[in-house]
Amino acid sequence: MSSLGPKWVKRKLGNFRQDRMKISKTAQTGGPLSEKLALHLPFGLIGLRELTHFELEPAGEGMPFQVLRAEGGGFFEFVVIDPTVLLEGYTCVLRDEDVESLRIRRIEDALVLNIVAIHSHDPQFVTVNLVGPIVVNRATLIGQQVILANSAEFSTDHVLVDHRPSREPQAP
Repeated sequence: MSSLGPKWVKRKLGNFRQDRMKISKTAQTGGPLSEKLALHLPFGLIGLRELTHFELEPAGEGMPFQVLRAEGGGFFEFVVIDPTVLLEGYTCVLRDEDVESLRIRRIEDALVLNIVAIHSHDPQFVTVNLVGPIVVNRATLIGQQVILANSAEFSTDHVLVDHRPSREPQAP
C-alpha cells in the first residue's frame, strides 16, 4: 500500500476494485513547492464553480502549507497542504473518470492538495478536508476537486491542530 505524495498514483490491486486508482503518502515525489504555479481547474471548486484559474505558492520557507489564490472573480484564497507532509495513513482512492479526465498515467503525474480551515485568528484550531482533495496533473497543471471513492474513511474536518483552552464543567 502506498501513501500520498508526488509519486503516489497507482492502479488499485487487491481488495479494491479495478475501476479505481489509489494515491497514498509514499507515492508522491514532487517535494516542497518552491515557486508559484498557475493552475487551471476547469470545473472550479465544489460550491465555487466560477473560480477556475488559481495561483499556487508556498506559504513560507519551512512551512508545510501553501496558498491557493483565485485569479479574478473576487478575492478567494485558500490554505492548502500536501497531505503526505503531516498525515500518516492517508490514502486517496480516485475513480477512473477522475483519473481519465486529469490524464494521470503515472504516479509522478499527480499532486494532491487538501484545503485547510483555520478556525481562529490564533491558529488554535485547524482542520483539513480529507474527503475532497484537489488533484492536479503535474505536467499539464490542470486539476479538479474530487470526492474520493473511499471518502467514508475520512472527514471533511480532520483536526490538524487543537490548542483551544479546555472547557471545565461549571459548578452549579
